[in-house]
Amino acid sequence: MTERKIKRIVSADRQRMGEHQMYQPLPNHDFDNIDPFLLIHHHGPHTFQAYNQGLPFGPHPHRGFETLTFIYSGEVEHADSQGFRSVIKPGGIQWMTAGRGIVHSENMPEHMRENGGELEIIQLWMNLPKRLKMTPPNYQGLQKKDIPVVLSKDSLIETQVISGEHSEVKGSAKSLTNLTILNVKAQKGGQETYTSKESESVMLYVLNGEVKVNGKLMIAHQIAEFTDKDSLINIESLTASRFILCAGEPLNEPVAAQGPFVMNSTTEILQAMRDYQMGKMGVM
Repeated sequence: MTERKIKRIVSADRQRMGEHQMYQPLPNHDFDNIDPFLLIHHHGPHTFQAYNQGLPFGPHPHRGFETLTFIYSGEVEHADSQGFRSVIKPGGIQWMTAGRGIVHSENMPEHMRENGGELEIIQLWMNLPKRLKMTPPNYQGLQKKDIPVVLSKDSLIETQVISGEHSEVKGSAKSLTNLTILNVKAQKGGQETYTSKESESVMLYVLNGEVKVNGKLMIAHQIAEFTDKDSLINIESLTASRFILCAGEPLNEPVAAQGPFVMNSTTEILQAMRDYQMGKMGVM
């Protein structure tokens, strides 16, 4: 197997959301998505003061795709119209399958809104194929202890296997589309090799630090899109760093997106809006 070449490296746009900052590496000014991955929002790290208003993610609908929230610091409380509810702490994740429709909210728990504290999270949107867009909604909330970790041979890189497989270790989240999602923490000098299928789309986003990815330098808030040939991704961590590595089979289907809905046509988007207004996605 040989190294998979990097097609391009793009720096994330920085935005304001409420009282905190957000980085948006995907979509960006160079490309709309890396099929089947639609969006990445990196919030923080931000220190909230006491008696803050929390996150601006009150009850809102989704249809046609999945969301995955990584919690790096602080805590995130999830609640939805299907009755799922949990508070996930650092190192954990929230994987929500919107499918045919769900209404949910994400916020800091009450004690963080009262007392303040640091919060850093990433939310990733993952598209569903047409055959699964109307699948029943579901939620998987996993704490750090629930997610297996692979240690590199030099013991300097820890890879959380959220879904898919790495070094024959299988992730604990169930992916409807067999996505591989890895959450990685590296110490300076660490080296690790990851493999992917040639048919898969692969992307890597660096939260912080500096890493060499197949010989190319990447720094904080940069995303890499890879070519669709070859398999190996060799990582060398030049400083303490964190990144996510995601791989999945491209859907190669039309994408019609409007706010919280991702379907295959404008007609389906309009139907989603009507279904939400009629309460067919549930209420909170």
